[in-house]
Amino acid sequence: MALGGVVRGKRTTLRTPTEDDLAAYSSWMADMRVRRAGPIWREPAMPATWKERLKDQAKDQRGVLWSIETDGRLIGLVRAYIGGIESPPAARLQNFIIDPDEWRKGYGWDAALALHRYFFDYLDLKRGFTELRADNVAARRIAEKLGYSEFGRGHQVHYRDGSYVDESWILMERATWDERFGKTEREYVPFGAAR
Repeated sequence: MALGGVVRGKRTTLRTPTEDDLAAYSSWMADMRVRRAGPIWREPAMPATWKERLKDQAKDQRGVLWSIETDGRLIGLVRAYIGGIESPPAARLQNFIIDPDEWRKGYGWDAALALHRYFFDYLDLKRGFTELRADNVAARRIAEKLGYSEFGRGHQVHYRDGSYVDESWILMERATWDERFGKTEREYVPFGAAR
């Protein structure tokens, strides 16, 4: 499961990463706009180091990594941890990064919607959760639109720009997904449903 296959949105595609993607990954990890918005996946490094990181990711049985593209152009990455000791089975979104030069074009929403359709409709997971920096307005807007709600908060967790920022811990249950998107975003007919 380590490299996630292909998940299609209306405008974006989440696909298996390639070595050609790694220079962009490293560049995003060095970009202060990305670093300010949320957690990064590893520090910038030489291409050989990123090749080793990609190999390590491929060995992780529960971690999944996708590159996000639109019109054949790489525009982001997403990492998630699927399953584990959580009961019921869940997805923990670890990193969701869109190239800052592509912000405010709707790609984040489209990729997030496709990703959650994969979590809930294909993998049949029961919940998703993640942590966001409380002042990341764009990420919070996408999460709220999907149906996430805050279940906890870490106060003054991240230091930057001379002050501290809270961290918001958010969760979405499968029932919320079904209620909001079960009729419009199904990729498969539910098992046992009339055809």
